[in-house]
Amino acid sequence: MRIGYLTYGLDRYPTGIGRYATELLKGFYALPESPDIVLLTTEQEDKAGLWNHFEHYPLTGCRLLPALMAIGNLALSRASLKYKLDLIHDPNGIAPFFGHAAGVARVVTIHDAFTYIYPEKHNWLDNWRYKYYFPHTARKADAVITVSNCSKQDIIRYLKLDPDKVFVIPEGVGADFIAQPEGKKRRQILERYGIKKPYLLYVGAINGRKNLEGLLSAYALLLLRYPDLNLTIVGKRQWKTGGVETALQRLKLENRINFTGYIEDGHLPDIYSAAEVFVFPSLYEGFGLPPLEAMSCGVPVVTSNVGSLPEVVGSAGLMVDPYDVPSLVDAIEKAMIDSELKARLIKKGFERVAGFTWENAAAKTFEVYRKLSKI
Repeated sequence: MRIGYLTYGLDRYPTGIGRYATELLKGFYALPESPDIVLLTTEQEDKAGLWNHFEHYPLTGCRLLPALMAIGNLALSRASLKYKLDLIHDPNGIAPFFGHAAGVARVVTIHDAFTYIYPEKHNWLDNWRYKYYFPHTARKADAVITVSNCSKQDIIRYLKLDPDKVFVIPEGVGADFIAQPEGKKRRQILERYGIKKPYLLYVGAINGRKNLEGLLSAYALLLLRYPDLNLTIVGKRQWKTGGVETALQRLKLENRINFTGYIEDGHLPDIYSAAEVFVFPSLYEGFGLPPLEAMSCGVPVVTSNVGSLPEVVGSAGLMVDPYDVPSLVDAIEKAMIDSELKARLIKKGFERVAGFTWENAAAKTFEVYRKLSKI
C-alpha cells in the first residue's frame, strides 16, 4: 500500500499540527510493519529532516495555504496517478478535497473545531475555512481522523459528518520529553532565554483562545504573596493578542513576564523540568499536547476543565474553570507549596503519559489505512 502523505509548512516555525505531522511519520518509521509512505511536499527545504527517510515529491505551486486550498486537489490527483498511490492522507487539517479523487482513498486529520466555538478569537482565514470550505471538502474524505473524543463530537456536530467515518487517535509525547537533571546544561539553556527561577511556565501559541489574560491575572495575584515568583511564556505570537497587551498594562506586568518566543524542541525538556508548575488555562483544545509534555518532564500541571483537556490530563493534573481566576490562583498555589500534592501529581503524570506514544498513534492510523484499502 502506497500512501501519499501531505506535508505543509514544515519549513516554517513548527506548530502543534506540524509536530503531529512529523512525529506521526517517525512513528510509522518505527513500526515493525509500516505503510509505504510517499511525502507530497509543499516546503522549500527539509527542516524536519524527513526527506532522507521517505520517498518525496514536490507539489508545485502549493506552498501557501490559499494556493493549496485552490489547486491542491488537482495537484494531489495528478500525484496519485503519477506515483501510483493507493491513499492520500492530509495530517494538517486542510482537506483540499473539493474535486475528483482520481481513484484513491482520502483521509484528513481534523484536529479541532475551535472556530465554531470561539470564532471571535481567530483570524478571518481560519473562520472562512471552517465555515465555508470544510463543510464541503471534509465530507469528500473517506475517513476523518481526530485526536480526542471531544473533537470528534464537535466535528460531527458542526460538519454534519457520518460518525462511522470519524476515528479518534490520540497524539503522543515525543521520546525526548523526559525529566532533565539540574546541572550545567540546564543552567545554560535557562540563561540563553533569560529564564529566572522560580517560575511558572506556559508553552503554546499566543492567541485569544489560550486565555493568557486569565493567566496574567492569576500571576498578578500570586505576586502579592510570592514576590520572587516569575512567569515564562514560551510560544509564537499569532492573532487576537490585544487582550494580552491590555492585561499586561492594566496589571503593570510589562517588565515581569518573560516572553521567550519560539524555542526549539531540544531545549524544551530542560525548560519544562525546571519549572515550579506548568499552567495551561486554555479555553478550548482539540487535544492539548503541552500538558502531557510537562507531565513527561516531571512537572505538576494546572489546566482547564473544558474541551479535550479533561480526557487528556485525567486525574494527573489540577483542573479549574478557565474563567475563574481565584480558582486558578488556588490551584497554582497548591501545586507549588503542597509537597505531598506535588509529588502525587508528578507520579500520576508519569503514569498518564505512558499511554500516549507516537508509535501507538501511527499503528492506529495504519489500521485506518488498511480498513480503507478493503472498501
